[in-house]
Amino acid sequence: MEEKLNSFFQPQRQSKTGIVLLFLYNVGMVIKNLWVFIILFFVRKNKIELWMIILGAIVGLLLLIVFAILQYFHFKYYIDKENEEFVIHEGIINTSVTKIKKENIQEVNISQPFVHRFFNIYKLEIDTPGSSEKEVKISALTKQNAIDLKKYLLTETKLESSLKENIEVAEDQEVEKLRSIKISTLSILKYGITANYIQSFFALVSLLIYGFSELTNLLKKVEFDTQLDYDTLESRFLAFSIPVILGIVVVVIIVGILINTVRTLIKFFNFKISENNQSFSFEYGLFNTRNSIVNKSKVQVITETQNWIQKKMKISFVKFLQIGKNEEDEKKVAAVPGINNTEKAKLISTIWNEDPVFENELKPNFRLIIVHTFQWIVLPLFLVFFIEKELFINYWFLAVIYVVLAELFILISFRNLKLFYSERFIRLKSGIWDIDNRTFEVEKLQTVKISQYFWQRKTNLGSITFYTSAGRFKIVALNFTKLKKLLNYCIYKIETN
Repeated sequence: MEEKLNSFFQPQRQSKTGIVLLFLYNVGMVIKNLWVFIILFFVRKNKIELWMIILGAIVGLLLLIVFAILQYFHFKYYIDKENEEFVIHEGIINTSVTKIKKENIQEVNISQPFVHRFFNIYKLEIDTPGSSEKEVKISALTKQNAIDLKKYLLTETKLESSLKENIEVAEDQEVEKLRSIKISTLSILKYGITANYIQSFFALVSLLIYGFSELTNLLKKVEFDTQLDYDTLESRFLAFSIPVILGIVVVVIIVGILINTVRTLIKFFNFKISENNQSFSFEYGLFNTRNSIVNKSKVQVITETQNWIQKKMKISFVKFLQIGKNEEDEKKVAAVPGINNTEKAKLISTIWNEDPVFENELKPNFRLIIVHTFQWIVLPLFLVFFIEKELFINYWFLAVIYVVLAELFILISFRNLKLFYSERFIRLKSGIWDIDNRTFEVEKLQTVKISQYFWQRKTNLGSITFYTSAGRFKIVALNFTKLKKLLNYCIYKIETN
């Protein structure tokens, strides 16, 4: 293995089949950027000689082939052993050199998109903390080269002694070890059916609106008659009875659930978790096979998401936020879908060497309900009444429905909002339907802040914000005296650590 790793110390290129891949990628980019003009070309049916079309196609393909070859020969990568840097040279006209310190490498992912499977090559992506996108992408590597390069880049050097101490401590504790887990297709199917259906509904509606708009613009360009009386369309739609409209909404929701289920199955198909001494390896995907690493020592926050249906099915969605990873960046966050409660407990305990237990609990004050009611009900309705009084009067029943649903959501959110803490861990619970439990270690916190508005002094209420390397988390309307004690304890643990 050492000989294979040493080969990376000399500049080398990607796999030769990468030329074909680069060519196909360039063709795809041309089609993606010029698809409107291509469609217009065929729709308008301009009289162009056949030989001119063939000649243009041949010249275009030759240019794309030459460009792909130049891209291949101008792309080199190697490891600077002396400075412990990974170096990339790329570019044809504007050449660039990218250097990444080995100690700054956060994550190395290996994937095999659908096109890569035809050539038996893999794509490797390197990520560092604080970057919004992947720092480096190598599109064409053999499987062995990708694995060897990944192992070298993720090998710890400076923290080796501390990691050994952590391993020794872990061996002394009686924790049930996790070797490997495979998430069954049935579990992924359950998760796909019970998750993200609201997002799928709005995404489907947005897609229909976008498609209708693009179709209208396209027909205008080819000089088709696209005049549409939107007032007539609105009156005909409102002429339907309420049950018919609700039926249409239900059908759209069902279609959204089916689309989300298929998408989830394709994305997370054959999900496997393998444990190493210092990390986890996630491998999944039907057409686009991905392989990502979760370093145990770099895990900052673990988020467990579960709704009522998933609770009855005993499955959860677990996200692992590492250093520099934001929870909102779903594409960059390592996650496990449809994991059952037993496997989830094993997975979490192997990271923290114990299952978090909380002795203390804080709940927000009931005044938070009043604040949210004013914020989400009273103020919006007042603005609508002030701006469009006639509209408010004509559709008063919709306002009543909105008040009932909004107040119900406010009450459910208030009931679920809680703060748990112990000597080692802190957990924030929140949500309306999908309940999130975010757990993090006190010692890994960057800092903690508490605040109190002047009108909260009489009621002794305040808020607390926890800052981690994976984002900040805040909870409001809690007992300020207890928050002070929690703040002092957290600061003490952070400083002593």
